[in-house]
Amino acid sequence: MLFSRDKWMEKMGRLYLRLRLHHPEKINRELSIKYEGQYRNAGLTLLFDVFMAVAVVAAVALIAGVVYLLAA
Repeated sequence: MLFSRDKWMEKMGRLYLRLRLHHPEKINRELSIKYEGQYRNAGLTLLFDVFMAVAVVAAVALIAGVVYLLAA
């Protein structure tokens, strides 16, 4: 493997915070308060948020499909 999972999560967390907050002071404050000072935790939070969004879309699509089939 080229990158370990922790390194990948750290890079994703760093990119996520940089794109979202822009200023190093804000990034450091958010990192220390919300993510326990680790970019890896920010990357994991982003990953879980994406998975939850996909799961919600899949659940809504499944429910809509069931309702459509029952109403037809």
